[in-house]
Amino acid sequence: MTKTTRSSWLLACLGVVSLACIARLYQVTQPVLWLDEAYSVTLAAMPLEQIIWHTARDVHPPLYYLLLHYWMQAFGDSVLAVRGMSVLFGCLSVIVAIRMASLLADRKVALISGLLLALLPVAVRYSQEARMYALTGFLLLAATLMLMRWAMRPDRHRFLVGYGLLVTAALYSHYFSIFAVASHWLYVLSCARSQGLQLIRSRAWWLCNVSIALGFLPWLPSLWGQFGHTNAYWVVWIPEVTLQTLPSTLWLFFALGAGQDFVRGMFWLVPLLILAASLFAVTRDPYPMKPAALIFAVSYVPLLLVWLGSFNVSVYVIRYLSFAGNGMPVLLALTIGRLLAQTRLWVLALLVCLIWQGAGLHRLYTEQNNLNGTPDWRGIRLDAVLEQLQRQWQAGDVIVVGNSFWYLTVHYYNKTASEVLIFDEGKRGDNSGTHASSFGWKSLFYPQSEQILVPDLSKLVSSSGRIWWIDVKTAQGAEQRLPDTWVLKEQFTRGKARATLFAQATPQAAVSPMCWLASDKGNATNGAHGVSRSNFCRQPCCSWAGASTRNE
Repeated sequence: MTKTTRSSWLLACLGVVSLACIARLYQVTQPVLWLDEAYSVTLAAMPLEQIIWHTARDVHPPLYYLLLHYWMQAFGDSVLAVRGMSVLFGCLSVIVAIRMASLLADRKVALISGLLLALLPVAVRYSQEARMYALTGFLLLAATLMLMRWAMRPDRHRFLVGYGLLVTAALYSHYFSIFAVASHWLYVLSCARSQGLQLIRSRAWWLCNVSIALGFLPWLPSLWGQFGHTNAYWVVWIPEVTLQTLPSTLWLFFALGAGQDFVRGMFWLVPLLILAASLFAVTRDPYPMKPAALIFAVSYVPLLLVWLGSFNVSVYVIRYLSFAGNGMPVLLALTIGRLLAQTRLWVLALLVCLIWQGAGLHRLYTEQNNLNGTPDWRGIRLDAVLEQLQRQWQAGDVIVVGNSFWYLTVHYYNKTASEVLIFDEGKRGDNSGTHASSFGWKSLFYPQSEQILVPDLSKLVSSSGRIWWIDVKTAQGAEQRLPDTWVLKEQFTRGKARATLFAQATPQAAVSPMCWLASDKGNATNGAHGVSRSNFCRQPCCSWAGASTRNE
């Protein structure tokens, strides 16, 4: 490779990675920071020992939160900053895909591979979220690259060292990484001899996997504890799988649409074409160890395993499996590369892929899809109503959120000096941390839950005589009865989110019981950002009778 050729190659790679970065940064701050993201940011702002402790009471491992902790120390906790780490890992995945394809084909195919992953809608979607999915996708794709290189050169043990470190990190990022590891084992078991050695009998392979197990061993008691406090309620929100789940997954990966809007033939045809193209790349792989088969296994086996298991307990969630989509553009690029060597149809094939993915990106940027389950956060603009509230906030005002589900998001966008309180159907807090409600994302309420959960609104007292009530209009249209002594002063909404200002009147001044009614008075503007938080709770500018002062 001449110096000029190498420079052109590096510039082309830089252009693809830059495109990936632009696609992931475009409108990255537009969606509201939803519950899971607000949990990530709130947890990552805590000291390291608290991050470990609270994570052990949730359902995920801790690596992402630990990395985000240091990331936020360096770049702050604005929406752009906290989502920026996922943007970085999404772009790194593109670099890995280019390198992976360059080992199996020429540079054109490698660039096509990077281009397809750079614009893959599901990859862009989860590179814009302050969660662990982009990190997990990068780690597993890089681990697959290391295993592929070792399979092609079993005497190069340094690749197994890299593989072991990356897989260990992936297991500490998301438990579904185990399904990618299962795909790796399936590939190694099925591999023919390489240089006179069956990979499954390699001592280095077994030592590597023992090292992975030992590396994960310190977290094993916490994992066991997570199983202990998890019950059926924790997965009740996950829909049951059907025969349409797998083809819908490919539609979501490439177009952010379930494909149900098309006729039945088209719904099945497009995923089958993707599968056929992927198999074509495997069957035409000229290398003895069939490294394309490894990429195929990591792309499809986890989907199949989780789909089959979900007929027993439903755990099939697109974001948990989004890592599987990272290998599919590489397989499609390899197939396009074969066409490139034989016919001009490769241009048409690439154009169709880009148009399809472009439609998916359009759906992403215009927020036409909802991959976060229920409720649909796209219309819940708590950021906007908090921005408006902050303009009118006065010292001594009390802020109460009408359901704990919205609390962490409201807490993130709240920039006033008042701590946000919670009224959750009269529930009381538990500073002991032993109640079932103290686990999962509500673990972050501990040990101040008795201070921030208000069981009786009538006993809430504001030193300024003003109370802000934050809530979300639900599809059921349920009304929340508020105390007689609260007098409506002002209300503004943004989407389904709303903030209402009440003045506390004396009981004699109240004319009738008031109910929480929908109103569209006023509209808040967009653009609120989080502020630095050294502590989870501020001192409330209020009191309520019966509030506990214990802080266990």
